[in-house]
Amino acid sequence: MKKRSMLWLQRAALTLVAVALTLSVRAAEKKEAVNPTGTWRWTIETQNGQTIESSLMLKLEGDKLTGTLTGRGGNELAIQDGKFKEGEIAFAVVRERNGQKMTSKYSGKLTGDTIKGKIETERDGQTRTRDWEAKRELVAATGTWKWSFEIPNGPTLEPSARLKQQGDKLTGVLIMGDRERPISEGTIKGAEVNFKVVSQRDDRTVTSKYYGKLSGDTIKGKWDSDWSGEVVTRDWEAKRTKE
Repeated sequence: MKKRSMLWLQRAALTLVAVALTLSVRAAEKKEAVNPTGTWRWTIETQNGQTIESSLMLKLEGDKLTGTLTGRGGNELAIQDGKFKEGEIAFAVVRERNGQKMTSKYSGKLTGDTIKGKIETERDGQTRTRDWEAKRELVAATGTWKWSFEIPNGPTLEPSARLKQQGDKLTGVLIMGDRERPISEGTIKGAEVNFKVVSQRDDRTVTSKYYGKLSGDTIKGKWDSDWSGEVVTRDWEAKRTKE
């Protein structure tokens, strides 16, 4: 009986551990999926019928939410008191017009690629509330990208990369001539693209890091490589090719 009881307790303990691990993984996946980082756009119709388009660039680092809001006239304003917790987003924007300050408080619930909530604007001692619904600007990095660079006293090389985006993760290969090397640590957050390529040269490990901003069919930024034995930084501008 004691042996059976011990076996039962061991099985029960293993089951509890498995359930706990599953719940932990699901919680981590949920936490990762709900992230306000990116560019958000919406329109507002004024009392005189004018439509104003606004955009918001947000970045979440830990519990800290920062960003800028661009609205009427293309004026860019930093957000203040940015907060994000359990899908709830809140921040304030202070504008100045004719020597008077006007504060707008934004609050909403993030679900997928939509923020839905309210904007409360304080002006002349009065508060006006309106609905707010912002959509995330989806940036797709999937595709084949090509660029070129010159080697000092050498030829012009034309590498390419086949990238595949899944959420904020990038996978793929870098192609140089007839060689393919897998990329690693690939990410895309908002429009910021990052990935690394590790290869071998003369029994030495060479690491190249690519980072840039994606806009339409162009990625523009920098890449660092220790191909020559020392880390060299070059400009990087890749174009998406039509397949």
